[in-house]
Amino acid sequence: MADMKVVTPNQNGISKDGPEVSKTFNEYDAKAADLEMKMTDLQDSLAKKKYKVKTTMNTFSWMMEHFYQTVKWEGYECYAIAETHKAYKKVFDKALNNPPKSGKISIQVLPEILEATFHFIKKYDGAGLNVATLHRTLCEDFSVTMAELNKDRTGLMELATEAEAAKHGITVEDYKKAAQQIHADNTKGPNLK
Repeated sequence: MADMKVVTPNQNGISKDGPEVSKTFNEYDAKAADLEMKMTDLQDSLAKKKYKVKTTMNTFSWMMEHFYQTVKWEGYECYAIAETHKAYKKVFDKALNNPPKSGKISIQVLPEILEATFHFIKKYDGAGLNVATLHRTLCEDFSVTMAELNKDRTGLMELATEAEAAKHGITVEDYKKAAQQIHADNTKGPNLK
């Protein structure tokens, strides 16, 4: 027989073990609507934002001439390889025709190109010290830009959380506690003893 948890409600009808949660849900809360508008604007802005990858011409050349020729992919990942390569090829060809005097280059990429490239950089399977050194530099250069993308997405998630908390009439902290409790309850599984 399953264990049953008995909870004692407080004056609001909520267990003293759980977060204080309002019994009301207001889909049209003014604060939530304002936050959702900001979230939509930020989402639109981030979808169009080009992220700047700073690297050297040597690293970029290695990426285009070696990395893309040897990277492993599976199934539909072939589309990501082809599309990311196409996005970089235009910049690479331009840089070859007019090499930067400093040896450094900045590449502007859309979020989906950056993410797909970083996916393959992370799973790259190389051999030897020379390749390891070049690949390490590539990892470092792209990880800086990925950190910026992740920071932007975290800001978007925080706005969404604030909006949901406002709809429920609770603090963000209580909303996060409630979400964690729901997640914990869903991952426990049934007690079949």
